[in-house]
Amino acid sequence: MEHGFLDRYSGIDSPVHRLDPRAKVILVVAFAVTVVSTPPSHLLAFVVYAGLVSWACALARVPILHVLLRAIGVLPFSILAALWMPFLKGGQALTLLDGRIHLSVAGLWIFAGVVMKSFLGAGAAIWLISTTPFSSLLCGLRKMGAPVIVVDLLALTYRYLFVLVGEAMRLRRAAAARGYRPRWLGQAFLIGKLIGRLFVRSYERAERVYGAMVLRGFTGRMPASRPLHFQALDATVLIVLIPALVVVRVYLR
Repeated sequence: MEHGFLDRYSGIDSPVHRLDPRAKVILVVAFAVTVVSTPPSHLLAFVVYAGLVSWACALARVPILHVLLRAIGVLPFSILAALWMPFLKGGQALTLLDGRIHLSVAGLWIFAGVVMKSFLGAGAAIWLISTTPFSSLLCGLRKMGAPVIVVDLLALTYRYLFVLVGEAMRLRRAAAARGYRPRWLGQAFLIGKLIGRLFVRSYERAERVYGAMVLRGFTGRMPASRPLHFQALDATVLIVLIPALVVVRVYLR
C-alpha cells in the first residue's frame, strides 16, 4: 500500500528547505506563542498570520491544499474542547430561537479564538514537517537539548507507524477474503479479535526489530543523520521575522 508520508515534500529544493531545522523550529515556536497570546477579537492580526503561513508555503513550493487538509484535522478536537464556552461564559448574551438559546458573546469569542489558533498552529507545524526531513528535524531537536528519550521515541514511532498500518490492512484484507462484512452487530465482534491479533503481531515485530538493532550495535541512542550548520541566513530570518510577529501582535487589531 502507498502511505502519505508527513514529510513527502521535504525533498524540494527551496530557500525554506535549505534553512537549518533549528531555525525553523524556533520560528514555528515563536509563531505559535504569538498566535496563542493574541486576543481573538484582533481579527486583522489573524488574517496576517494566515497570510504568513500561506506565503511560507508558497515560498517553499508546498501545496497549500496539502497544508489545509491536514490542519483541518485538528478542528474537531478544538471545537469539541471549546464548544461549551458560549453556554457557560457570563456577560453580554446573544439570544437565538425566540429566547430559548442564550449564547455568551465573550464565550463565542473564546470559541472562535480556540478554533483559529489551533488551525494556524497546526498549519505552521505541518509547514515545518513538510519542509524538513524528519531525520533532520529530530537531529535539530536533539541539538537544541530536547530529551533523548523523546527524540528516539519520535524516530521509532515515525519509522514503524506505517509498518503497523500495513499490518492492520493485511489483517483487514484477510478477514474480507474470508467473508467478513461489517454490516451486522454480530460480525462487529471480530474487530476485537483483529485488534488482539494486531497487538500480538506488533509485539513480535518489535522484539525482532530490537534484536536486529542490538546486533548492529544499538546502545540506546539513535545515530544522527547528518551534521547541521547554523548559518548567517538562518540568523537573519529569525532576526527579521520574530520582530515582525511581535509588531503584528502589538499593533494590529
